[in-house]
Amino acid sequence: MKLDTQSFIRVSQIIERDSKDTSYKFALLRATIDVISLYDQQIVNLNSRVLIPTGLIIERWLWYYYPLIDSDIFLPQKNGEPKELTRGKNISFRKHFISLINSYSKYGKFEHFYNDYKRKNLPNEVNEELIKLVSDLYKTITSMPMKYIGKSFSKDEYSIYNIEKSKNRIKSSSIISTNLLLKEFGSFSIPNDFYLVLKYLGSFISGSNTLINNWADFIVKANKKHFLEKEYVLKKLYIRPESYRDVNEVKKFYSKQKNLFCVWSGKRITNSTLNVDHVLPFAHYLNNDLWNLLPALNRINGKKSDKVPTPELIEKQNDIILNYWGMLQDHFKNGFEEEVKISLVPDIELNDISIWGKPTIEALQGKADFLINVRGLEPWYN
Repeated sequence: MKLDTQSFIRVSQIIERDSKDTSYKFALLRATIDVISLYDQQIVNLNSRVLIPTGLIIERWLWYYYPLIDSDIFLPQKNGEPKELTRGKNISFRKHFISLINSYSKYGKFEHFYNDYKRKNLPNEVNEELIKLVSDLYKTITSMPMKYIGKSFSKDEYSIYNIEKSKNRIKSSSIISTNLLLKEFGSFSIPNDFYLVLKYLGSFISGSNTLINNWADFIVKANKKHFLEKEYVLKKLYIRPESYRDVNEVKKFYSKQKNLFCVWSGKRITNSTLNVDHVLPFAHYLNNDLWNLLPALNRINGKKSDKVPTPELIEKQNDIILNYWGMLQDHFKNGFEEEVKISLVPDIELNDISIWGKPTIEALQGKADFLINVRGLEPWYN
């Protein structure tokens, strides 16, 4: 689809002119960009609009706001927001977020929470607080920023974001996970041209000089009580939970395997030469899913660095990649299969690798092709 300048102007107007009473707008746009970048297989094209799971937006808000609220220095997310919980003065979900953080505090910090969440290993009392929080986040996201984004130029509510399917019926006995959020919180749609702008220019929009930078400026200005260092705020905003995944767990698994070979060179790996490579480099594709963590020789991984393997190279190494995926599926069954379905091939059963292997490799090739030919990242030919 051809993009005209109006599409870019509309996004710019939303960032610069829409109401800034809270940080919700920044969080929603950033989350939409991240979801488009990371979970494009979950997006459905409806011709003039695209359909996106609301649950993935809720999950991103968890990752954004946890470090901002769990901060030694109070970081307001609303103009003049007080540190003390005051009816009508705080962001709508701060109370439940504080309850969640306090409930989890005896188990660890944000990075531990993230890992426990991914492993579906949150203590029962924490999961109970999380159920309340995600429901609160859903209500806020759908009734506030989704409703008002774009009103500065259209004068209409829900002019950009439309709630297409709405459930929000999580049972008290549910275990919160990415998959559950996908199933239980329905979806929303945005115009196709708006989607394309975020898809192709999202990394610039959420860069240090635009969206996140504006969010940090907002927090600093919203604070009315004491001096706040912008650098401190930016540090909190740039926390990426994916970086906390324990890659050593995967490395430990590979180190116990016999006859281990480099995914890119095919040469034998010993424990002293073993490295875990992000197939799609973490610096450009923030993903620590098991399918993206494959064994490579230290020196080969050093040469590859942040380059992206070409679709042709992935095809050439098809057999060895599938071999490692099979091993990961056997050892990390539930986690591996859920991550593959969420990030690569949503509508396929992972029973027989001879059937699901080919479309999954093709999905990986598609992501690599996008990073190389659209994002302009350096290709890796080996």
